[in-house]
Amino acid sequence: MKYSLFFLLLCPIAIGCSKSSQPSSSSDTTETECGVERWSIKTLTDSDTSSIAWTPVASTIAQQNGYSEVSVEENTPRLSFEKQVVSIQCNIVAYKKEDDSDIHLVLLDAQNDSMIGEIPSVYCNEVAGSPHASEFQSASQWITDNLGKPSPDFKYSNASVTITGVQFQDFEHEEVGHAKNYREIHPVLKIE
Repeated sequence: MKYSLFFLLLCPIAIGCSKSSQPSSSSDTTETECGVERWSIKTLTDSDTSSIAWTPVASTIAQQNGYSEVSVEENTPRLSFEKQVVSIQCNIVAYKKEDDSDIHLVLLDAQNDSMIGEIPSVYCNEVAGSPHASEFQSASQWITDNLGKPSPDFKYSNASVTITGVQFQDFEHEEVGHAKNYREIHPVLKIE
């Protein structure tokens, strides 16, 4: 995690961050190909969505980093902690549009603990069909209005916010800003 954060902070100083290997769509039309790994859980379209406790519980990035890592596979159903919405005060220190069209947020607390938040793109067919698509759209619009339009390269900020969203266990894959245990807020439902 510290290496990833170190890279993130040095990236603008160095030659520059590498661009995404796939071009981003510049149109605002529905895209046909989006995420795959535990995608229905990330977009709140799985059958266990009805069991989510929607009243947010206050949490911190340090608290989220303190939990044990849970091993998941592509078809792992929603885990018990993924049935809770949390609100976390933090700073958005970087963001970008990913190849799967999600907006990737690097979240940091005052103790330099980090984790990722992701906002699914409503321009993906399956996301547009989510009962929570309007919340994803509002969170995405907040990013554009307050930080700028996401691009395939990281953009940097220092926005103090409260992120509200559903807890998610991701695979171990060294994304910039990941939590020690690869927990994320995915999807982000609200940014204030």
